Amino acid sequence: MSKKVALFLQYGLPKGPLLLGTTLSHYTYGPQRPSWPYKFSLVMAMVQSFATSFHTDVPLKKAQALSRLNDTYGPVHPGALASEATIPNTYRDQSAVHIEGLLNGQGVDAAKLGWDWKNDPRAEKPLRAEWTEPREKDDNFSEGRTVLYLHGGGYFLCSIKTHRWASWNMARLGGARVLSVDYRLAPDSPFPAALHDALAAYLYLIKPPTDSGVKPVDPQNIVIMGDSAGGGLTFATMLAIRDSGLPMPAGIIGWSPWIDLLHSMPSVLDNAPTDYLPAKGFTKDSKSSLQSAAKLAATLAEDSEVHLHEEFPQIQYYTNNKMLDCKYVSPVLENNLDGACPIMIIAGDAEMLRDESVVFAKKHASARSPVLLRLYDDMPHVFQMFGFLPSAKHSLRESGDFIRKVTLGGPGVGQDNKSYERISPKGERRPLEEEVASDWAERAGKLGGGPKYLAKL
Repeated sequence: MSKKVALFLQYGLPKGPLLLGTTLSHYTYGPQRPSWPYKFSLVMAMVQSFATSFHTDVPLKKAQALSRLNDTYGPVHPGALASEATIPNTYRDQSAVHIEGLLNGQGVDAAKLGWDWKNDPRAEKPLRAEWTEPREKDDNFSEGRTVLYLHGGGYFLCSIKTHRWASWNMARLGGARVLSVDYRLAPDSPFPAALHDALAAYLYLIKPPTDSGVKPVDPQNIVIMGDSAGGGLTFATMLAIRDSGLPMPAGIIGWSPWIDLLHSMPSVLDNAPTDYLPAKGFTKDSKSSLQSAAKLAATLAEDSEVHLHEEFPQIQYYTNNKMLDCKYVSPVLENNLDGACPIMIIAGDAEMLRDESVVFAKKHASARSPVLLRLYDDMPHVFQMFGFLPSAKHSLRESGDFIRKVTLGGPGVGQDNKSYERISPKGERRPLEEEVASDWAERAGKLGGGPKYLAKL
């Protein structure tokens, strides 16, 4: 029996009743969101079921292994050329100098982090990466244009191979070479390991070893991007580059970026029925869910910071609770974008992380750097992976267009930093209404929005 058949029997066959129930519901009551076709209703039901199992029933190590099944079964796209890359540890050494300076500036030491990040045994091996480029170059392709891609997975799941679909699409539509990085994962290597590796990869691109045969890339020809946690890491990397005084990239893109690890905004719970992230919030486990936080908050003073209470368990795998309000962990808390590069944010209106993307854009409405927000109607988290959907195809093209505009030879995106749009499944654009996440200023930086909002759970 092949491994694929065995996996289907173990994980697919038991889903028969779920698929039958979804079919009956779709045709009896309609889809969960108006534009969802039947095929997508089935896909979402399956993904929601798997995500819930990952969060509640599957031990961590097994969940990590399952998330990387595509490492074996995910081939390189026929239209792509892929090659392995190794980033020498000298770049981690360079990156560590900058990371240490940033953490010191935030008053963060090893005691607050809870581990000795500079002596991580998992950093002894060189950083692995993968280059992807179109096999046949068309007029969109520009020699030297480069995308640094940071995969998603909650900072503890997935790999560069699980996200080959993303690197291929950005190589194809962005007309670029894409370097995907296998940064270290939590909980074995928590924050700032991922940021340490991402910055090392950027330093490698702009100044590779002289004897490597790799040409240096002009920073203005680099776009950093990622999805979900990789999107959050993208924002953190951009802030780290700016705050370290390093040359800025041409731009960044976040697909459904996870930039608020305190889950302070309402969409985390309000949009749970139409997303596939765990319904009680994307936290480490049920003991650290927002519902558990609400129970503890009811016993505390009104202005208490619940996540800092000694009785509350660690919320995320990525870092301890003391670090969740650090801007390099939760970039939505950054208040000043002076010196930042152009930013594109793409999120789904039906996803749990929707509001943090909206909040980031609203906070920086007067920033000098362009911030372009695209909110797609009816779409869940990282909907770009569902390539058969019109909205997925549209958003992939938007991303490719942005890459080509902001890099060398492109027209740029100008200073129109109030480009906040909703996009329908047909590609129709309209302005984002003001009332979305309107109470963000009161909620930001507080677990679940703070005791006032936790009390309503």
